[in-house]
Amino acid sequence: MVFETLNRLKWTGKMSSCHVAIHHRGASEDRKTIKGADIIELKKSRFTYESKGRENTIPLHRIVSVNVGDKCIWKRRTGEG
Repeated sequence: MVFETLNRLKWTGKMSSCHVAIHHRGASEDRKTIKGADIIELKKSRFTYESKGRENTIPLHRIVSVNVGDKCIWKRRTGEG
């Protein structure tokens, strides 16, 4: 589950090295990438990140993948969510 993946990154101090791809209507190819360093709160059903001085909350079901560097460590299965 994606929460466990992000939580592990948080508690091992590796959150700032990850990138989270989310489904975002209106963005190019309906995808947006969020830097792990911008994530300020993680809950079981959502995360909050800061961008341009504004806090944004995203439900975890919108996450498509989690990458650390060039390595994908979590990816939503087709039909999941």
